[in-house]
Amino acid sequence: MIRPWRILCGVAIAIYAFMFAPIVITATVSFNAQNQSRFPPSGFSLRWWAEAIDPRWIEPIVFSLKLATLSAAAATLLGLPMAFALVRYRFPGRSLLSLLALSPLMLPALVTGIGLLQFLQLAGLNDWLGLPALVAGHIVICMPFAVRTIAISLSGLPGNLQNAAMSLGARHGMTLWTVTLPLIKGGIFAGATFAFVQSFTDYSMSLFLANAESLPIPIMILNYIEFGFTPTLAAIAVITLMIPLILVLIVQRAFKIGDFLYSAPSHG
Repeated sequence: MIRPWRILCGVAIAIYAFMFAPIVITATVSFNAQNQSRFPPSGFSLRWWAEAIDPRWIEPIVFSLKLATLSAAAATLLGLPMAFALVRYRFPGRSLLSLLALSPLMLPALVTGIGLLQFLQLAGLNDWLGLPALVAGHIVICMPFAVRTIAISLSGLPGNLQNAAMSLGARHGMTLWTVTLPLIKGGIFAGATFAFVQSFTDYSMSLFLANAESLPIPIMILNYIEFGFTPTLAAIAVITLMIPLILVLIVQRAFKIGDFLYSAPSHG
């Protein structure tokens, strides 16, 4: 008789295999000796990885890193006070503010990108297309991740911590800076990390707001994939996958961003 634990392990293995098989296949294709996307690869070559570090590919990667950093920082700075307002206070219009903060998750980025493009055209701001428009659009789609994760972290704080600090003479500002923010830093950095990954991998909105001088790496990949999926594109895809993964591992090790997800909310 098969034990339920073995069935669960089998299902988990099957799910992970389904998730990671495309990544493994893509990485393997990048080592083909011929300029063909064959699996298993025909021979072994690092030629395509050498092409992947050519300036025509490195420049879009660097631009995407810059775009994602600016967007994540701005989304986190804007999302922090909004999360405080939604969690700590009750005021008229709170439900509407919460809906507006999380609405980008409900709308496809494609729709948001088209809407923002039309707004810029009607407002006569076509010169904004490129980095300014991309940062503005990415802030919109990244804000929900910052607001939601910070709000979860705030909700998990015991309610008497700030009162205890203030009873010892600390003012609101000092309490916020020395007690609240250090305790929710996991949520803050988690929100910033999720926002970074969302911005770095987005192509739906970037497709409408980018220009020839400001091309994120997902748009470059999309442009080249029209001519076929080559081993060079496979190498680029692996690089763009590893960058967010390495970032998440570094931030998790430094700031324990997952802790707030596993701590049960408590209100004392």
